[in-house]
Amino acid sequence: MNKIFALFLTINILMISCDGNNNSRFEHKEWHTSPDRSPLSSTLYPFIEWKDAMEIKIGLTEKNAEFDFQYYHHPINAIVFTKSPKNENYEIALKLSKNKKEVTDISFLKLDLKNE
Repeated sequence: MNKIFALFLTINILMISCDGNNNSRFEHKEWHTSPDRSPLSSTLYPFIEWKDAMEIKIGLTEKNAEFDFQYYHHPINAIVFTKSPKNENYEIALKLSKNKKEVTDISFLKLDLKNE
């Protein structure tokens, strides 16, 4: 009986741990470079649906993405925007491979557009 309880407890701890890792997906990374927010900026960045944003993974290639890797003004990362089901705006930075064709890291920045 103790072994069953220990197994049950272990499984629950692992499940909680996995849920915590999902939240780390929305981590803001040090290398994340935001675009110029000036209204005079002529650069347009892609806006993608939330479900498509949740499909972005390390290893995603531009060929398989549902959007263009807009990195022309950002030597460090590409930028896309999305809105969560809770109506929260996010800027997503994609760190790209040297040839700019593959995602090597992902960074999320929750935007407070009321203050901009």
